[in-house]
Amino acid sequence: MTRRAGKGLDAYFLADRSLPWWWLGTSIVATTFAADTPLAITGLTAKGGISANWFWWSWALTWVTITVFFASKWRKSQVLTDVEVIELRYDGAAAKGLRIFKAFFLSIIINCVIMGWVFKAMNKITTPFIQWKGFLGEASYAQLANAWPSFLMFENIDNTLTILVIFAVVVIYSSLGGIRGVIITDLFQFFLAITMAIIFAVYAVQYVGGLDNMYVELEEMYPNESQNMLSFLPAIGENPSGFILPSLTFLLYMCVFWWGRHDSDGSGFMAQRINTAKTPADAQKGSLWFTLAFFALRTWPWIIVALVTMIVFPLDDPARLHELGGEMMQGGEIDREMGYPLLMKHILPAGLLGLMFTSLLAAFMSTADTHINWGASYIVNDVYKRFLKPEATAKELIWVSRISVVAISLVAIIIASQMTSIAEAWKFFLAISSGLGIAHILRWIWWRANAWTEISGMATALILSLSLYSMYPDANGDYLVAVIAITSGIVAIIVTLITPASKDETLNTFIARVKPVGFWRGKVDYADSMQKFKRQGLMWVLALVTTYSAMFSIGHFLKLNWGTGIALLGLFLVTLFPLIKMIDTDE
Repeated sequence: MTRRAGKGLDAYFLADRSLPWWWLGTSIVATTFAADTPLAITGLTAKGGISANWFWWSWALTWVTITVFFASKWRKSQVLTDVEVIELRYDGAAAKGLRIFKAFFLSIIINCVIMGWVFKAMNKITTPFIQWKGFLGEASYAQLANAWPSFLMFENIDNTLTILVIFAVVVIYSSLGGIRGVIITDLFQFFLAITMAIIFAVYAVQYVGGLDNMYVELEEMYPNESQNMLSFLPAIGENPSGFILPSLTFLLYMCVFWWGRHDSDGSGFMAQRINTAKTPADAQKGSLWFTLAFFALRTWPWIIVALVTMIVFPLDDPARLHELGGEMMQGGEIDREMGYPLLMKHILPAGLLGLMFTSLLAAFMSTADTHINWGASYIVNDVYKRFLKPEATAKELIWVSRISVVAISLVAIIIASQMTSIAEAWKFFLAISSGLGIAHILRWIWWRANAWTEISGMATALILSLSLYSMYPDANGDYLVAVIAITSGIVAIIVTLITPASKDETLNTFIARVKPVGFWRGKVDYADSMQKFKRQGLMWVLALVTTYSAMFSIGHFLKLNWGTGIALLGLFLVTLFPLIKMIDTDE
């Protein structure tokens, strides 16, 4: 792919906008199939039961909104990065400043924080499996361990060497092959990762005597909690204690968290993937395929394994955990996320264990390659080409792109080595980025939105994050993120109303290229726009029903509720086909 990637920036970062829907959709889901995800879901389920997964199940509203309202708009915009759309949509010095700030903010801060927690997860995965002393010999190993800088250490020298070797491979093929090379490796990596996740879940269930016996054992081990533990739904009415999501938290997830994400309109690496599509329809179909795979395919293998870990590694039996090696005990506390790799080691035969470990390496690589390519696209397109050297040749820009991939990688390694907690990184990431959620949606549907909409939202989120997390260190993180998102959204709307809108010339150019729907002050036919808006609203409902019915039909089959599972499967099929037809005929 190196020769094809070297033709120019569009080839390097967007594969010449030539990819079919299933390539880009699979690549997006491969990226989100990170090494940290099965560990995080294992910990989430072990601590809060199945219903705790509404934390990320609620994101279906985000992905469906992107699929219906924004995927085709991104493709029509013809931008190379999502921050390039800023100067297409806004004007003036504020737009220029916002573009260069977001290029650094997303490529360095957000991107490297995400990479940091992925590195942290790999640290946990490699711990039970690879010891470099056997490869290097005791003397060489001791010398290397003594000479290695402490600031660049992932807990110990074994994990550090493993992660750096794997990451070096990612950097080489990502820098040479560009986005097409990244996506082609993603296709293979996703197939390997999802296949092995399913096989692991089957082995886990067989290890505890089948699905029936798994539920019996959970009932016997946790008689007072098992019903809540296995519930798909949050608490109804007054919250009972233990292993079920509180109603208020569920409402926050469904009413705030999905639009409070920084990528509420598809911004970030998803916009880059969408822009590789051949057509706007391919962009929508790819986004829909990603959404279905994200929730229906990925959910249940991980949750089933999480339930098995609660049987094999009892929640309230530290002595039993010590008998099994003690690797789940961290500083006297039980690290439930370690249940996933430890169960692999405990139950899988040689060969399958190697493939399962390799699949997690593939999951790590499919996330890492995307983020370093995506991060480099900002540095090249939105900093170097836009502000530093607009006259740069295509050959020069390709070299800058490859150097940027390596530079982003080095920064990510340094940040990741300083990160102490995946959970804390998630909280920090959600909080500081929540101010962009409502602003990103408004710019596509309301003529009044301007650069200050985004600037004020980001600034408010940053100030509130720094103050609230320091003032209330023990507060529920979900409540803090909700407060930050809502407050930032209100401030962004108020600032929008007291600052001038973009000039008519800028708005007309944006409208002509993107053909948005919504509220555009006479610049588009209002009746036609509202008709399209209503049609997309119907598509949104259909896509949401399609996604959740697919996911919960599989869940009910696994709970042996055959009637409910068949009914939901029928609902999935009834809504899927008209949805695809509407996408094909959407303008």
